[in-house]
Amino acid sequence: MQALQPECGLREAFCIDPYSFLKEKVEKEGLFDYEIASLLDVSSAWIGKLRKALGLNNSKKFLRRFEQKYGKGAVRKFKEIIEKRENGLSDVARYFGFTREYARHVYKKIYGRPYTLHYQKKLTERKRQREHQRFVRSKRMRNFMEVKERLASCGAVTRIVKRGRSYIMEVNGKKVAVKVSKRPIEINGRPYFHFTNVGCKMSDSDFFVCICADKNKKFHFVIPNKDMPKSTLSIKDPSNSGPGKYRRYLEAWSLISAQC
Repeated sequence: MQALQPECGLREAFCIDPYSFLKEKVEKEGLFDYEIASLLDVSSAWIGKLRKALGLNNSKKFLRRFEQKYGKGAVRKFKEIIEKRENGLSDVARYFGFTREYARHVYKKIYGRPYTLHYQKKLTERKRQREHQRFVRSKRMRNFMEVKERLASCGAVTRIVKRGRSYIMEVNGKKVAVKVSKRPIEINGRPYFHFTNVGCKMSDSDFFVCICADKNKKFHFVIPNKDMPKSTLSIKDPSNSGPGKYRRYLEAWSLISAQC
């Protein structure tokens, strides 16, 4: 550093210290070493040594060179293409006419980080989108929409949200899980609809809407969290003559709407 200072004369010529002057020209304006050298009438090699000694990174010069070669707005276009969820390095490489590996190099120069991190984020977003689309087209979604309509008829405002690997409903701050059993099973000679808490932690929901659906029959049990068993729930077939332990929760939508 001491050997570089006498030749500079920046403080005297521009009333500014060498570091501030070079930082402005290098990091903000993105000037090349030879451009700065021409301003000071010194050699570009000397400017390069001074820049490195001061620890200044001339990363913007790559962006300037990139736009000089591929046209004004090329960096903005690169970002526009690569940030679309469905696009990758091959897409920007095809647009600009260079290799996929060079596209990877350009990405790192522009964003200051490897493309791998961005790619992993895209994979996660694509997976989430595919899961959501499958859910939207599934029978589960129809069950959710049916429950949503029932609650709406009671004056409750609802929305369907993803929680971890499953979906629940939010009803004015209350969390409602929807579970379905499609076929009764015989327990001690009597038909029961069987539910498990697999994939749904008890603490994740305030209410459970358990749908008993068999052929043309469909019944809804609205059960508060405190009355749900920890593992397995068996509800006696409502069409059976017996009252059943959970009979009082049959179509009890008011338990949720009253909380709203």
